[in-house]
Amino acid sequence: MPIAKKKFAEGKLHSKVEAEIISFLKERKEAAFTSQEIMGGIHYHTDFSTPEISKMSTFAIADFTTLLHDLVRQKSIRMKIVRNRMYYMAIDPRIAKCLKCNEFFEPTKTWKMAGRPDKNGKRFQLHIGLYKCPKHGTFRKVLDKRKI
Repeated sequence: MPIAKKKFAEGKLHSKVEAEIISFLKERKEAAFTSQEIMGGIHYHTDFSTPEISKMSTFAIADFTTLLHDLVRQKSIRMKIVRNRMYYMAIDPRIAKCLKCNEFFEPTKTWKMAGRPDKNGKRFQLHIGLYKCPKHGTFRKVLDKRKI
């Protein structure tokens, strides 16, 4: 069934599988998992009992891996290769990536401040994090933005 161009451009979560993956990783944010472990954790079923079903399951696994890579590209989860295996992990919203070297860092300091007013005169409360990259120095990131 086709979707409108506007919905396509928005690029929101297109399935509950993405939400389940993100939820699974956030609940276990202290560890990293392979794609097979994530599939087992969210009960993503594959079957290799017959050659025909095996072919369909192979495509399902390929789709699942593509979905994981899309989530990495959207910066919803993080991927790293350890001992020649790909591991995936939830991204802590406080963690930021240096734009020059693409390494991830935790904030050295966080604070809240009032931002500039919008067109209607309402201000935003900004939660800002200060980060330090050993190679490229310090940088900031807005962690949260709320109207006050």
